[in-house]
Amino acid sequence: MRPVVLQRPVHVVASEEAEARLRRKRREHPTLPASVDHLVEDLNRQRHAVPVSFDLPSRAGSDWSLLVHGPTWVARLFPTKEFRGTRRGYALAGVDPLRLRDHHRLAQGYLVVGAPLWLRVRDVRQLADHADAQWERLGGEWGLFTRQRSVRTRGPSAELTDAQRLFLDKVDQVVDATERITTAEARAERPFSYRAVDPVGERRHGAHAVYEFALVGGKAPKEDAFVQVRGEVEQRGQVTRTSGRSVTVRFDQPVDWDRVPKTGELETTPSTVVFRRQREAVAVLRDRLSRNTGLLDALVEHRVRPLVPAPEHAEGLDPGQLHAFRTALAVSDVALVLGPPGTGKTRVISRIAHATAVGGGTRPPSRVLVTAHTNRAVDNVLGRLPADLTVVRVGNEGSVTDEGRPYLLETQARELRERILAAVGVALRGSGDLEVAGKWAVELGDRTASVGTALGERARAHDLLVAARRAVGGPVLDAVDRLLAVHRKRSRRIARTARTTRWTTALGARIGVPASWWHRRLARLAERTRVLHAEQAATEAELAAARQLWEQVTDAEPEVGAARAGFDSADRRVAESLASALVAAHSARAAVGGGEPAPRVRDGVAPEEAHADLGVLLGWLGERIPLLRRRSALLSEWHAEVSGATGQLHPELVRYADVIAATSIGTASRPELSDVDFDLAVVDEAGQIGVADVLVPLVRARRAVLVGDHQQLPPFLDSEVAAWGKDVDDPDVLGLLSHSALELLVDELPAANVVPLTVQRRMPAVVAEFISRTFYRGALRTDVVRDHDDRIFRSAFAFVDTARLPESRRRERPARDRDRGLKGYDNPAEARLLARLAAHYERQGREWAVIVPYRAQVAAVVAELDELVGQPGKVRLNVGSVDSFQGGERDVVLYGSVRSNADGRVGFLAELRRANVAFTRAKRQLVLVGDLDTLTTALDQPFRELALALRDHVARHGDIRQYAEVDAILEGE
Repeated sequence: MRPVVLQRPVHVVASEEAEARLRRKRREHPTLPASVDHLVEDLNRQRHAVPVSFDLPSRAGSDWSLLVHGPTWVARLFPTKEFRGTRRGYALAGVDPLRLRDHHRLAQGYLVVGAPLWLRVRDVRQLADHADAQWERLGGEWGLFTRQRSVRTRGPSAELTDAQRLFLDKVDQVVDATERITTAEARAERPFSYRAVDPVGERRHGAHAVYEFALVGGKAPKEDAFVQVRGEVEQRGQVTRTSGRSVTVRFDQPVDWDRVPKTGELETTPSTVVFRRQREAVAVLRDRLSRNTGLLDALVEHRVRPLVPAPEHAEGLDPGQLHAFRTALAVSDVALVLGPPGTGKTRVISRIAHATAVGGGTRPPSRVLVTAHTNRAVDNVLGRLPADLTVVRVGNEGSVTDEGRPYLLETQARELRERILAAVGVALRGSGDLEVAGKWAVELGDRTASVGTALGERARAHDLLVAARRAVGGPVLDAVDRLLAVHRKRSRRIARTARTTRWTTALGARIGVPASWWHRRLARLAERTRVLHAEQAATEAELAAARQLWEQVTDAEPEVGAARAGFDSADRRVAESLASALVAAHSARAAVGGGEPAPRVRDGVAPEEAHADLGVLLGWLGERIPLLRRRSALLSEWHAEVSGATGQLHPELVRYADVIAATSIGTASRPELSDVDFDLAVVDEAGQIGVADVLVPLVRARRAVLVGDHQQLPPFLDSEVAAWGKDVDDPDVLGLLSHSALELLVDELPAANVVPLTVQRRMPAVVAEFISRTFYRGALRTDVVRDHDDRIFRSAFAFVDTARLPESRRRERPARDRDRGLKGYDNPAEARLLARLAAHYERQGREWAVIVPYRAQVAAVVAELDELVGQPGKVRLNVGSVDSFQGGERDVVLYGSVRSNADGRVGFLAELRRANVAFTRAKRQLVLVGDLDTLTTALDQPFRELALALRDHVARHGDIRQYAEVDAILEGE
């Protein structure tokens, strides 16, 4: 903490709109202040010590914001515009409940601001001329505080080098440029009209987070796009599903159904979350607060700590994979695992995650973060993780794939809630009816007291009866007394012999007397005990006979008869009271339930023993019923609370997870992860992730392993970067835009930190040979022995040439329906053949995929396949662009190049890595469809050379067929 004392009051500008927003939000979050005036009252109550921190700008060129923390809330304030060079107050942007993320922020440090007074004004024009936000003072104190905190945390060496400062400045410029370009594109899109709206899976009342909008026309926003209801700035969310003429939107906050306009427009709104998280990561590095203390040194100066691979073993790994595994366990800053397609990257990741999570040797168990740029890539890893790991997937339910859904935080929270509710329900049912049990306990107390009274009366009546019999006297009484004396004397001898036996046994074991003496002694004692018991049994028989005779002789006496009648009456009262008490005891035990067994009350025993049992039960009920009532009340409260939202279970699930999986931006976007500490971050498909994106997860973990292939799709294609170049004039920024951290580090880090995987087990050898020679300098080796089995093509690598078709049939067409977002080109002939081939392999039961470069061609193939296959969901899952299949694999991959023209124009096919991604998805059969004349005469030289090499390779080792020939085979099926 750093104390800051302000000399002037602080003015909070809150309009009526801000007031209304706060009141609406308070319906969902009762811990928020009832109004802005109440918020200001809270601040004035703690005005000498208000916790304040700064937050990064939400977009390029905007101000930092001030986060002011109240008892149960946090308010975001922005300085008002300058007036005569001074910021005079703070505009209230929003108020939210305190969350884990806020507690984590405060734990990192904050300013303790003391101010004479906090004042509320409704309009910036009401600010007095002498008002001063003291913005520069607070900013300066915050800057000084963060620098001091960095030095305290990292030591004197925490100062950045000039190269590191320059690097971070460039990354900030990358974030600004990307935001500027992407938000301009989003704002240029026209709104999407809708004619109806309904909550998803809910009744039409209350607040809901997910709504489905029925659109007008064929135009729809893309999945994952951020949209808002036009005119309703608070009704903002993300498209989770697009289906025909409807879209499903998950709003950032639940929205009351009555407040959603039933007709209107959805407009694309740029999301600043991504850029905010990127800037936060840069700020963490700038302040030297990254948990990976060597990250910036590795990224900029390429300095890493010495690395000796751990001597550990993992089942099922080849030598190269085992080397990567051992390196990942031993690295203390950053390591790279370069994995061309099919080389087992996912297997290596699963072994690394497992070994790190469970620990071993001197390594303690540690939490692992598994991340990638896309949801598909993240989920692809989850299914390969060992079952003994506790895995939690954090992400948007609408974006997570089927593979990741079982691990989803929300899914596990729902399942945990059901298990808790079931267990609590059993416990509640087991607690019985405690109200009834309490009443029976009171009744049992009264009836047990009655049994005690009756037993006392019977004891007195028995004494009177014995006295009456003794008064009669006679020789029979003398015999009874003599036998009683003998019985008591022999009982004492039996007890003394038993003690001697115990002492002898213990003494012999302790001092080690000779075994023979010890056994003889014990044998004599056992014989004596047997004789005494036999003699005692004979005495008891004589005593019983004497008593019977005595009773017969004395029963005729009037005094004895009267005493006997009194005893019999008392004995009946004991039996009656005991029977009544037993009813109360059994009823009380039944009402308490079986959750905790109550003491038993035995039937058929002597009344004195039954009375003792009743006393034990009564004491237990008196102690346990209040406890059980409190426990039942807690269970009922817990049942009611858990029956509601599952969000409160999220922190617990995250806390006990071995592995947490999320997209790179998702790692910093969810409050549940705000204070989670990671030992290792494993970044899959790292060649796809730009530097600004990859920093977000990397600053969260002490160590990092980047796994990927720098010969596959980059963060942005060269064509995209070229298109943006007119807006970005710095070549370093353009380089960071177009290259991943994996690409930037692969040739710079020491060899010990870069492990290549070189044995592939996915592609047929004929495909892998071409890929190895073309993209990996011949370093990729194949360990696949697989028979070719296909009814159409003679080789696992085939090319269907469209060049001999009439020009009117084979030519590409520019996309005509741009309102539906269809860009680029389509090619009807290729679309038809690709669809028929896909339908053929569907009938054969093969896993297949159709990969094409343009969205317009995707739509054309889908339209053909909908008629041939009739499974829209499956068709859309298996037809897409190159980007959507990176990281996946299929038995059969069908690739159409689309471009067919007389000028040799191939568009962004010239990005050769797209071909690498598409071709390397195939496990058994790769079929390319295209115009060889156009491809081999392309204007782009690198692409032309690739096409010529491809043609020659397939001609020598594969199968080149003409369109008409393949079409005829399919026609004959």
